[in-house]
Amino acid sequence: MKSIHKITGLFIFFAVATACTKDYIDVEPKGTVEYEQLITPDGVEGLVTAAYSGLDLSFAILNSNNATGGTNLYGNTTFLHSPTNWGFGDIRSDDTYKGGGGTADIIELHQIETGNITSENGLLERKWIAMYAAIGRTNEALYALDLISEEEFPAKQTRMAEMRLLRGHFYFEMKKLFRTFPYIDTFITVEESYEITNDLSEAQLWAEIEEDFLFAKEHLPQSQPQEGRVDKDVAIAYLAKTYIFTEEWEKVMAETELLMDSYSLLESYEQQYAVENEHGPGMIWAIEHSIDDNSAFGQINWGNLLNVPRGPYGGDGFHRPSQNVVNAFKVDANGLPLLDNFNDSNVNETSFVDPRLDHSIGRPGIPWLDMGEYEANWAREANIYGPYAIKKNLLSVNDEHATDGWPWGGSALNWPIIKYSDVLLWRAEAAIMLGNLETGRELINQIRQRAANSNVVLTEEGEPAANYNIGLYDNFPNREYALKALRMERRLELAFEGHRFFDLVRWGISGEVLNEYFQEEQDERGYLSGAQFLEPRHNYLPIPQRQIDLAGGIYTQDPNY
Repeated sequence: MKSIHKITGLFIFFAVATACTKDYIDVEPKGTVEYEQLITPDGVEGLVTAAYSGLDLSFAILNSNNATGGTNLYGNTTFLHSPTNWGFGDIRSDDTYKGGGGTADIIELHQIETGNITSENGLLERKWIAMYAAIGRTNEALYALDLISEEEFPAKQTRMAEMRLLRGHFYFEMKKLFRTFPYIDTFITVEESYEITNDLSEAQLWAEIEEDFLFAKEHLPQSQPQEGRVDKDVAIAYLAKTYIFTEEWEKVMAETELLMDSYSLLESYEQQYAVENEHGPGMIWAIEHSIDDNSAFGQINWGNLLNVPRGPYGGDGFHRPSQNVVNAFKVDANGLPLLDNFNDSNVNETSFVDPRLDHSIGRPGIPWLDMGEYEANWAREANIYGPYAIKKNLLSVNDEHATDGWPWGGSALNWPIIKYSDVLLWRAEAAIMLGNLETGRELINQIRQRAANSNVVLTEEGEPAANYNIGLYDNFPNREYALKALRMERRLELAFEGHRFFDLVRWGISGEVLNEYFQEEQDERGYLSGAQFLEPRHNYLPIPQRQIDLAGGIYTQDPNY
């Protein structure tokens, strides 16, 4: 399938154009108009803005909560196909459990977590539809841009590059999730879309994605006057990420080199998760969110609505840190990670830990922002999913940028797509793979030095809330050790940001890591008994069966299913 977001009779609702960012563009809803009437500067800008709004994957066609029964009265069930990929990435990794009100609460997620994945799982189709709806918007905008002259619309080339980058982003997400899929780069109707097969090879799909980013790099300006618009650096960063996934290490080094002088790490780790820093030097691109745009709830991060603890938030308690990831933050006497034996015992009050632990995860007895100590009863179904909650990317209920009550944990805080720390770690990985262990060590140590310089969580008495310690690597004796250090650093620095599972897959260690995790973790979490990861089958999701049926069987299912 190529474009589920159909323009019936070539009509489009302009109202979707307002669902993007707080600072980016303010477009008044115009009602319904003939498509040809949009081939004006204002009309084309509206289509471009609508494409940007698709980044949060919130579409009216998916508002009905068909996968789990009932209808969301507030008209938004984006959490079932979240752009943050917590349901399709993180809970498939060793970082998080599904959480919620027990294993039957959104059982489709429980099935995804435990390796019982089938093409009939309704959440897979939701994600598939949402991604093609977003892709459809970029193609609609590109179609309109092709029809308008540069004389009438001087920004034509820039906007085309923006749309090519957004399309590349959405297809990149599809490539991480599904092994193959139908690819489209033109504006078509739904009827036409079901005539397109998914016969491109994985290499051909990566080449199409790369081409969009290359075009964007060539034609985007170095900076944009409006926050939220993509620029040349975003294209460069996405090219580097593409080459990371295709293991073209020299190209990773070349692209990341172009970003080294333009960005920097914020002084303290937790500063990344504050609204005042979201457009700072540590962020390359993010999904924009707001609460002050005169709509009912604002453009908050609906995709993570379920992932908030109880206590002051009253949340639903999904997406919960595993005991394994908590243990991964343990360090030795020199402040270095326990690369091989971190999970031999659980963190306790006497453990030495990386200070990023308590900025990222809520633990009983440890202060949570300005809201007092995190309490064990904040954790929903702790007997099943343990006592922890994800703290990263949540604002205090007292923060002026946060919603008050419902929607739980909603805020104006942007969601990171690419951070500078991510780029540094790509560069470190490429250097190590090319045999330059010293460059890899220096780059990893930049990340660790920032963690060492960061503020630590303090008790009410002003004392460190745990035994925090972090050190730098003196040397990497060999590539095996360097890769272990790199992989651990990515886990610690970027935990719960949607990267871990896809990293395990591209490293070729998904089966090894996850089956060991299930074996060890079931002693803590009995519901994981019997869970399994079948490699290569579970590296990708199957094409939803209903989409195969709608296409008349012209799609070829992943042979591993």
